[in-house]
Amino acid sequence: MKYFKLIFNKKYYERFHGGFLLPEIMISFSLMTVFLISAIILSSTMQGLRRQAVEHLERLDDTTFLADYFLLNKVFASSSISYMKKQYGNDTYEIDIEPVTLLISDYINAFGRDSCSPSLFSSSSTPSDFQDISLYSQGVDIGAGNMSTDIEVRNGIAYITADSSSSSASDFFIIDSTDPSSPSIISSLNTGPGLSSIEIAGHYAYVTNISSLNQLQIINIKDRTSPSITAILKLPLPPDFSPASSTPPFASSIFYNKRLIYLGTSKWDGMEFSIIDVSIPSSPQYLGGFETNTLINNIYVRDGLAYLATSDINQIRILDIHNISSHDSPSDNSQSIIQVSSFSPSGYETQQGKVISFFENKFSLGRTTGGFNNKNNYEIFLFSSTSPITVENSKDIPGGVYGIVMRPPYFYISTRASTKQFQILNKDMSELVLEKNLGFSPQAMTCDGKTFYFATGDQKGIAVVKIE
Repeated sequence: MKYFKLIFNKKYYERFHGGFLLPEIMISFSLMTVFLISAIILSSTMQGLRRQAVEHLERLDDTTFLADYFLLNKVFASSSISYMKKQYGNDTYEIDIEPVTLLISDYINAFGRDSCSPSLFSSSSTPSDFQDISLYSQGVDIGAGNMSTDIEVRNGIAYITADSSSSSASDFFIIDSTDPSSPSIISSLNTGPGLSSIEIAGHYAYVTNISSLNQLQIINIKDRTSPSITAILKLPLPPDFSPASSTPPFASSIFYNKRLIYLGTSKWDGMEFSIIDVSIPSSPQYLGGFETNTLINNIYVRDGLAYLATSDINQIRILDIHNISSHDSPSDNSQSIIQVSSFSPSGYETQQGKVISFFENKFSLGRTTGGFNNKNNYEIFLFSSTSPITVENSKDIPGGVYGIVMRPPYFYISTRASTKQFQILNKDMSELVLEKNLGFSPQAMTCDGKTFYFATGDQKGIAVVKIE
């Protein structure tokens, strides 16, 4: 043992005093320098890729981008490579090509949709995974008597519409909620009449007016500190319209898809469902519409079909809008819209179709209770097909359903049931996995990443739920 110890000490002595340590220090320093340079280059490269991705999304009209997108899909369609294609969210497919997995996304169709993660929790998660839940309900002060009506969120930045009894109050707010414990108003805007719903796509917010003077406003939000109105559109009056016996409608719902706005209104003498071309945001063009003869509370458009949640006997209407063209006249386009299916659940006399959610080729309907709860008149439905409409599951939800996020294996819903306004149900809606008292009656709900945001319907505007 002493012999080996002497040898070790001698080698150490020779390395230290014989000058061998200096080259090792120099080599270590060189490796550290290379590592730092590589890290800087990688960071710069990632930032560059991020800028390119943003630029691609902002240039959806760019023919080169469109050509690249369709070329990529054409290659896979005609390829002899053996691969498995599985849907991952609404607009992305997961393709397994050993040894890699490739995600192919339809950015054009997804543009304007919410930024909720396609996978909130795995299929192996259990109710115990939801015990660490945080509610941030302090919100922000949007003014006395001002009520938030709808909400969209992108990367923690919330865009809120509101309605106030005062015409001088702001009704559009941009809120920094990246720290949900301390949200702050970045800017606000008074559009005039009050707002009922919102869609965000690129640099623009498309909002609906609670006014008969105009139904749609387009707000430029490129500079979040200074939003401004880009355009206003008033729906055309029908030929036989008489101001003495009727008034233009209030707008109630909105949906954006592929440079088109789909607008729903209250019942009036004209068409309650309208399609508007916003490819030039400063000059929106009315393309045509469809008369439902009832209030439209919510709209979802998918694959040439428009799903409408309405307030009469047909609480879901499905319209075929494949043949709408910007080259045809509004009257020709209106004749091209055809109702292909509808759904009339029991309880329609008092209840309304309120909200529609669509995820991976299945859609669901949430509706109000009608003032009291009848256990035989369900408030949430899951459908497995559209023509004919086939109910896969349904459930009685006291308090009604005002927001739905479908992310298998769970349903995330907002209700107005006392002490349990936020609920999580399992995939067949047979089990209540979690309930949470929000302390307010939610007006609308959306999801950004894995965080849920609510329009509170009151002065505090916004609330946030994070599930860790």
